[in-house]
Amino acid sequence: MRAGAAPTRCRIPTPLRYDLLILGNVEAIVACKFVSANAQRRCKPSDALLVEAAAQVRAYFKRQLARFELPLALDGSEFQVAAWRAVAALAFGEFVSYAEVARAIGRPSAHRGVAAAMALTPLDLLVPAHRVIGADGRIKGAGPTSLRFRLAQFERSHSAARARTPRFQSFPPRTRPDRR
Repeated sequence: MRAGAAPTRCRIPTPLRYDLLILGNVEAIVACKFVSANAQRRCKPSDALLVEAAAQVRAYFKRQLARFELPLALDGSEFQVAAWRAVAALAFGEFVSYAEVARAIGRPSAHRGVAAAMALTPLDLLVPAHRVIGADGRIKGAGPTSLRFRLAQFERSHSAARARTPRFQSFPPRTRPDRR
């Protein structure tokens, strides 16, 4: 793509009453966000990358996609990009805590930084911040009507039959102190 050219875009309908607006620059996805549904503004993808992105989003909502395999242009601090890449590698229905992500990127005490990075992800759904939860297993900072909560519920309800294998297996499992 030549310098200064506008990114291409497509809007994909979702079952969440929102469209997913994806912008690409032929080489990578540069932005992705949920927007109000508008059938009149939907358009067909205009390049191979957006065609593939649209196909993967549709497969996700049909529960036929384990993880997104798309080139992502992540623009943020080194810490943010590391956190986003770690989370983008999670599979459908695989939930981890902020602390697990922090340990996975080599910053074991930076769980609050991970939370801040998840709040700023520029690629809704493709960097699945809804899969990062509190150590107590609850979704933090998202009410029952939020998209984050609804995406997590969608994945949990359709992946309960699968056994959960911890994504970041290089770290010892969390243990709770014996409180007898």
